[in-house]
Amino acid sequence: MRTIVETRHMGSSSILVVDDEALVRRVLGDALIQAGYRVHRAADGTEALAVLEETSAHLMLLDLQLGEEDGVDVMRAARSRWPNLPIIILTAHGSMSSAIEAVRNDAADYLLKPISMDTLRARVSEVLDQHRASQQRSERIRTMYEQIQALVEDEGIGTERAPAPAPLNATLRTGPLMIDVQQHMVRMAGQTIDLTPTEFAILHTLVRQPGTVIPCTQLIQAFQHGQMEEDEARAVMRPHIVRLRRKLEPNPQQPLYILSVRGIGYRWNDGDDPVGDDS
Repeated sequence: MRTIVETRHMGSSSILVVDDEALVRRVLGDALIQAGYRVHRAADGTEALAVLEETSAHLMLLDLQLGEEDGVDVMRAARSRWPNLPIIILTAHGSMSSAIEAVRNDAADYLLKPISMDTLRARVSEVLDQHRASQQRSERIRTMYEQIQALVEDEGIGTERAPAPAPLNATLRTGPLMIDVQQHMVRMAGQTIDLTPTEFAILHTLVRQPGTVIPCTQLIQAFQHGQMEEDEARAVMRPHIVRLRRKLEPNPQQPLYILSVRGIGYRWNDGDDPVGDDS
């Protein structure tokens, strides 16, 4: 049965400890409780995902070896549903392959057992502080961008350079790119490009407003319903943009067409912009 323990500090961060050994769950959880955290415990991946569904855990402490279950699979499942959740990996059998998998899945830290409780508390505190700082920085950037946009609209600055979005059912042409919306077809320099429905929706949204910065939260609306936090939207968008660049850009590492605007979103460049990527 899943065990949930709360400290007296109800306003503190909530930590999910996932380990198949009951003693380890108790020791780690008790150490975090003593530091003022609220602690949830799970013995396997199914329990862990259920806890994440039911609670608002701020961080997951995950053992890579969960009996016969692979902790990397649990990490991938959690990352796909909660892309902004900090995850610290714990393992008694560290290897290069497990470290690489942790990095690939955006692990916030990678700790080897046995670990002192002081070190554990310090690393958890550090990861949470970094996560909060990142969220605050993103919020400041978003607020600044909204203020600038409002100023531009109030002053009429550059309105002549902001073309109206093209009709949804139009055939769009910009530089070497052609999008046939009705046929759901994309050609780049005369070559047919195979895109997934999600990739097509993102590209269509960008190309309809060339030169206009589209926030990640707005791009998400092109292929799924519901609101998403800015950090979460950026994390979801990033792999889609990477794949689009691989399919469309001459050099995906130095994009010419799909450009990043740091902390805000992406814009489509028709090829005339010599500045390049802003990321």
